[in-house]
Amino acid sequence: MKILAKLLVVFAPIVLACSTEFSPRPCEADGDCSSNQACVALATGTACISVGEAPIKIGMSAPFGGPNHDLGAKMSAGIQLAFTEQNDKGGIRGRTLELDARDDAYDPSSAEANARALLDVVPTNEAPRCPSTKDSTALYPAGGAVPVSTTSLDRGPNAVLAVLGNVGTPTMVRFAPIAVETQTLFFGAFTGAQLILRDDTCQSCKRYIFNVRASYAQEARATLEYFAQYHGVKDYKHLISFDQNDTYGQAGYSGLSNAYVSLSQSPPANLPTLPPMTNPTTDIPRFRYERVDPVGGGQQAVSNVINHVQNDVLSGNTDSHVVGIMMTNVYSAAEVFIKGIKDWQAKTPDAARVKFVFSNISFTGPNSLATRLQGSDALGHPYSENVYVSQVVPNYADGQDDSSLVKAYRNLQPATDHRNFTEFEGYISARIFIAGLLAQKQAYTTESLIQTFENLNATVDSSLVLGANSGFSAKDHNYSKTVWGTAIQSDGTFKNVYFWQQGAAPELQPYQ
Repeated sequence: MKILAKLLVVFAPIVLACSTEFSPRPCEADGDCSSNQACVALATGTACISVGEAPIKIGMSAPFGGPNHDLGAKMSAGIQLAFTEQNDKGGIRGRTLELDARDDAYDPSSAEANARALLDVVPTNEAPRCPSTKDSTALYPAGGAVPVSTTSLDRGPNAVLAVLGNVGTPTMVRFAPIAVETQTLFFGAFTGAQLILRDDTCQSCKRYIFNVRASYAQEARATLEYFAQYHGVKDYKHLISFDQNDTYGQAGYSGLSNAYVSLSQSPPANLPTLPPMTNPTTDIPRFRYERVDPVGGGQQAVSNVINHVQNDVLSGNTDSHVVGIMMTNVYSAAEVFIKGIKDWQAKTPDAARVKFVFSNISFTGPNSLATRLQGSDALGHPYSENVYVSQVVPNYADGQDDSSLVKAYRNLQPATDHRNFTEFEGYISARIFIAGLLAQKQAYTTESLIQTFENLNATVDSSLVLGANSGFSAKDHNYSKTVWGTAIQSDGTFKNVYFWQQGAAPELQPYQ
């Protein structure tokens, strides 16, 4: 016991000295640290930290409750599939990927609250850095909204590294301004909106946004070309927009109108010439529903469309007509709208003179809609007949597609029969995000990650090919500009019908 006591007396000052004087080793990259350590950005600078104490935390806001819960559940499931896949390989040089996914129920105010929590927002007394922080007029033309802040906002010490895979346009409009104001990466959002995400008015703030999917404007262009060339939609009077009454619906309608103007002025050689519109902002007939009541709004829109078709399409002639309907909606609204139109046709002999072609924007929730459209009208016609979805990811069920992302997603274990386009988009966005993390060896900061992602493209990594010419650059933070057109089959599966890419002759021939 005397010997032990003497040893304790001798070693106690050494232990105390170590505990009070120890500080993490400074570093610039993981290679500067010992094994099982990573170079991590701290409030006081970068330092070597044990990988077990340095998980990489990523934030997400999406609807996990309410009528659109499938969208959030599937998008987050896809991200988690990619995170789990990478974590099983050892994570990011030993660091575990963690997803902090929070429910916003597709409600803008809840999304804003999630942004403030995930980014640990700290208000300042300085003027805002970004126009979208305080400019509610541009974001909400109808008024009634307050700015997200009248001062600049900073990231707090408990902020997630980045935001990945947020779901929805109206929710993005309240979340994204906070992300870019706090100089946080806003990556791979599940929306194709132009507003904020693809807006060139503020380059210094836009640099924090990286889009993986094609835009709604590109989906609208692909849809209109398909309507005109393969279904014979001959003018804007034979077009209809069914869309959500908010920023999401406006993005779809604006995309369709702009595509029509472009095609009427300079159509590709393989497309018929469309007559010009008098007023591009209003000439295409439009029928809307409220985000908070997709089912009731969809039912009312059916009545309004029927009146429009009877009075403005069928009246005064005995011709046959093709009417193309672009749908910027969610699956619950789409179901009641499509079924309502088809049920009316089945019991109205004169309505047989109209061939309706329905094309849904990718955000609809393709698989959820396909499930709900199984069955037939009173004449035995499948509800899914002439119903299409413009997809921003390839058809994962296409056995002839041997691209790396499709094969990787198909072969994920455990294999299930519940693979899903929305889940696939989440998986792809996360895979591309992970590729950036793996490519960078320095401590992760927003600025260093921006430089890494701007050099990430499918030429550098062929396993990340997503359609044609996929990749980021310093001048272009939009990874994919490709649209895959699919038809919903009566059994709930999807058939490929066209392939569209920006800046090249479209492959609009149906193919198996």
